[in-house]
Amino acid sequence: MQKNESMMIILSGGIIGIIASCLVYFGNPMNMGFCIACFLRDTAGGLGLHSIATVQYIRPEIIGLILGSFIIAVA
Repeated sequence: MQKNESMMIILSGGIIGIIASCLVYFGNPMNMGFCIACFLRDTAGGLGLHSIATVQYIRPEIIGLILGSFIIAVA
């Protein structure tokens, strides 16, 4: 593994950690942060695929990830 590749991996991890900390600071539960599995569970509830009332809402993070991925793929 090249040094540049290692630095990119470390930088990416740091950025994701900062994003997760900001999400908790701005209102996500402390045990969730940037938990894709939790976001998918909540979105499934929002679409009516399960009946647990406390986790039935569409997560804006999932919408952002999908739109961001699409924009990067098109670019």
